[in-house]
Amino acid sequence: MRRDHRPYWMHALWERFENAWTGHFLAPHFDSLGEEPKVVRPWNVEVFGPNVHAGKAIHIVSRKDQPVSFTVWAPGDAPGEIRIGDCCFFAGGVRILAAGSIRIGHACLFAKSVTVTDSDWHGLYNRVDPRPESRPVVIGDNVWIGDGAFIGKGVTIGDNAVIGARSVVTKDIPANEVWAGNPARKVKELDPDGPFETRLDLLGRPIEVERFFDQAYRDALRGNSTLGWLRTKVWPKRGD
Repeated sequence: MRRDHRPYWMHALWERFENAWTGHFLAPHFDSLGEEPKVVRPWNVEVFGPNVHAGKAIHIVSRKDQPVSFTVWAPGDAPGEIRIGDCCFFAGGVRILAAGSIRIGHACLFAKSVTVTDSDWHGLYNRVDPRPESRPVVIGDNVWIGDGAFIGKGVTIGDNAVIGARSVVTKDIPANEVWAGNPARKVKELDPDGPFETRLDLLGRPIEVERFFDQAYRDALRGNSTLGWLRTKVWPKRGD
């Protein structure tokens, strides 16, 4: 399909359904979840373990074949934690895995199939230890992590940094730098004065943003009809 043929009422009903599912089935698994979460297909998102916190306007896009998971391993008296700031985006296949502590700043972007972990989960010799060693991971504000990148234990990534697709990051990344490769190496520096435009600028007032996107959908779907949408499903033609 070249465009969305749904009538507006169908889009609005589906969005209300996703929002209701998020509130009823997904939100209770977070220890705290900020206002106005937007989760596409929330039934493909898994939150496992205690101490998972997310700020306002989190945006998650999942698919059946690309679930998103936030996992905390909590053996007895040593529970881990995941803390996510405001206005962060997580694409399908992202995995955030904490045995100790993973902290993510505001307005971060996680592209498809990114993995962030603070532990190797097994020792070189003791591979059955129920309390594996971990070292905290800290990701600053407005960090962009590309498709399939891996962020390992003990890593700190500074504000505004960019991590290239498929990169493997095992050491600290300074603020305002672009790194890529396996192992990741510095590619270039960014101007620390920017000016940067972030998701926090866009989504910092989620109620206003919701009104904006609702009107945008009304405009984009204007003229679509239920019969027209049905025709594209039963008798699609070139140009649809």
